[in-house]
Amino acid sequence: MRAARRLRTCERGLAALEFALLAPALLMLVFAVVLYSFYFAALMGVRHAAVEGARAAVAGLSTAERTALAQGRAQAVIGGYGTLLAAGGGPVVTAGPDATGTFRVRVSYDMSGSPMMRYAAFIPMPSPTVSASIVVTNGSY
Repeated sequence: MRAARRLRTCERGLAALEFALLAPALLMLVFAVVLYSFYFAALMGVRHAAVEGARAAVAGLSTAERTALAQGRAQAVIGGYGTLLAAGGGPVVTAGPDATGTFRVRVSYDMSGSPMMRYAAFIPMPSPTVSASIVVTNGSY
């Protein structure tokens, strides 16, 4: 009887038990923060490339010149992001006039080839395809 009472009131090893129960949840939370930070950084990079491509397209006089300026500037911005936007061949930049007569710069990136996305099976992630589209009309967007 005395041994059972002593066993119920003993707190040795309680910290190790609490750590064993809580550590997986805390580590999963930290891992999710890291994965989502890479995802949002890639999203911001794609949007930044689209905006800079549209801004550069304003300087062009012809459609061909606007297209070349937009694609060149967007690719330069993408190159500045280094390995973050390099997986799977990198983002695809399309620029040109659309059916409404406006000039559209679209940057899309499939993150499924990224090394970080292979761990996304453990954590629910948004779609691996990230895209941004900017429309330029009459020198403004």
